[in-house]
Amino acid sequence: MPPVQDGDRGFGVNAIPASLAGWAATDGAPEEALPRDPNETVSFRRTYREGDKVAWVSVALFVRQDDPKRRASLNLVHPEANAKRIEGLRVPISLNGTAGTSMTLPAKVIHAGDGRLLVVHWYQIGGRIYGSEYWYRLALLRDVLVDRRAGTVLVRIAAPADRGGPEGALRVVATLAPPLYASVSAALAEGRAR
Repeated sequence: MPPVQDGDRGFGVNAIPASLAGWAATDGAPEEALPRDPNETVSFRRTYREGDKVAWVSVALFVRQDDPKRRASLNLVHPEANAKRIEGLRVPISLNGTAGTSMTLPAKVIHAGDGRLLVVHWYQIGGRIYGSEYWYRLALLRDVLVDRRAGTVLVRIAAPADRGGPEGALRVVATLAPPLYASVSAALAEGRAR
């Protein structure tokens, strides 16, 4: 049996533009909003702004997930430290930007300190998106066993939910998610072509 490949080693986080559909980025994002996972192979965190709207983005590549010690940590997808309460949601977001073609993604509203934060995430294996932890794990198992690959990208978008509540934060995430998804998909396709 052939060994498991490292997956999308050619994935270049630098291929994700600093400007996405009117959103301008600066490097870095607050650790308390998007905690780092020590198993990330390569990642970036950026703060995107459009007018008075702000969102923090993390895109992380995980390779060799056939080794349990290297898998993405389930408890580091959203911040749990200092959280008073965490509300789980399932939110429909159109990642391709076309109305009526939304995908239901997991989200959490984190109540911590004096504020609230909405964190939406998805997993991407190649061009496939997974908004369910169960379907993602099943797809990863299939990739390890059949295709002998074990690379995954975890995309997270966080937005403050203080002023407009979770609904306002969701509108912010929904406007940034389609161009981010397109950029991540293009970077993954380019990495596989190398």
